[in-house]
Amino acid sequence: MSINVVVDQVTASDWSDMASAFDDYNIYQTWSFAKQRAAEMKGRVSRLLVLRAGKTIGMAQVRIKRIPGLRSGIAYAYWGPLWRRPGSDSADLRMVLDAIRQEYVRRRGFVVRIVPNVTEEDASEQIVAAFDDAGFLHDSTTARYRTFVLDLTPPLDELRRALAQKWRNCLNQAERQHLEIRSGTGRELVAEFARLYEEMASRKGFRSNVSARSFALVQDGLPQREKQTVLLTYLGGQALAGHVSSTLGGTCVYLMGASNEPGRRLKASYLLQWHAVRRAKEAGARRYDLGGIDPVGNPGVHRFKAGLSGCDCCFIGQYQASRGGLSNRMVPIAEHVYRSLANSRLLSWMYRAAGLNGGGGRRAG
Repeated sequence: MSINVVVDQVTASDWSDMASAFDDYNIYQTWSFAKQRAAEMKGRVSRLLVLRAGKTIGMAQVRIKRIPGLRSGIAYAYWGPLWRRPGSDSADLRMVLDAIRQEYVRRRGFVVRIVPNVTEEDASEQIVAAFDDAGFLHDSTTARYRTFVLDLTPPLDELRRALAQKWRNCLNQAERQHLEIRSGTGRELVAEFARLYEEMASRKGFRSNVSARSFALVQDGLPQREKQTVLLTYLGGQALAGHVSSTLGGTCVYLMGASNEPGRRLKASYLLQWHAVRRAKEAGARRYDLGGIDPVGNPGVHRFKAGLSGCDCCFIGQYQASRGGLSNRMVPIAEHVYRSLANSRLLSWMYRAAGLNGGGGRRAG
C-alpha cells in the first residue's frame, strides 16, 4: 500500500480537522501554539503529513531554528508526532518517524529532536523499537517530563473518595465559602487570569518560560473547539485564583495556575482543581495530566498535586537523529554559546534594572 508524505501544504483549518482524529493530539501540536513558539525563538514551523491510501496516519509540527554561521540547525517536535488513532499500531509510528528523518535529516540536514507524548508505562517494546529502527537515538542527558496523571474513567464520587484526606478537607473548606466560579475561553477571562498570574509572579519574584502574554496570543489563534479553558474563582467580585487547562485528544492538561493571598487562605485552588476534574470528565477526557512535578525544586506544588491521587508518570524523554558531519557536530556547541550569551544579556539587564553593577552586587556610583 503506497505511502504519501505531504510537507508544508496544509492550512490551519485542515490541520485542526485532521489532528482532532488522533488520541494523542495536544496543545503543543496545535497550529497556534507552534506558530507562537516559533515566533518567540525567531524560527519557523514546518508541518508534515503521512498518508496511506489517502488516509492520514500521522502528522507532526516541527519548529525549525537555524544556527547562525552554520548550514545546519535544529528541527524540534514537542509531544509529536501524532499517530495514535483507532486501529493504529507501532508500524504507523515507524512510518511517520521514517518520513520525519527523510525530510528534516537527510533532505534538509537538520539535527532532529523529538520529545514524544509517550509515558514509560505506555512505551511498549514495539514503540521503543520504532524509534530505534527509524534511526533516532535516545538522549539520556536531557531531563524528562514527570507528572501526575489521574485516570478519569471511574465515577466522580469514586474519584473524590480517592483524594488524600487533607486535600479533601481543604476542598470541603473551599466549598463552604460559596465562592463564585466563572469558566470560559473569552478574552475577558483570559485578561483577568493574566493579571492574577503576573501579580503572583511579581510577588514571588520568579521567572517562567510560560508567560501570560504568550498564553493570550496562543488562545487568540486557536479555533473555538481547541481553546484553552479558563477557570476563575471570585468572592465579592474579587478574583482569588485562576486555572488554565487544555482538553484535546483523550487528555486534559493543566497548564497554568495562579492565586493571591485571599485565594490561598480560602483554599480556592482546591476548588478550581476539582472543578477542572469534573469538567474534563464531562468533556469526555479519560486522563487528567496535572502539568508536571518537581519534588525537589518545588515540593509544595508536588504535595498539592499528589493529593489528587494520580499516577506518578515519567515520559520517555528526548530522541535525536542527525546525519553527522562537522556542521551537525557544531550544533550543540553553537547552541550552548547562544544560550550562554542570552543568559549573560539577561543577567546584565537584571543588574541594571536593580541599580546594581555586575561585579559584587554593590550600588552603582
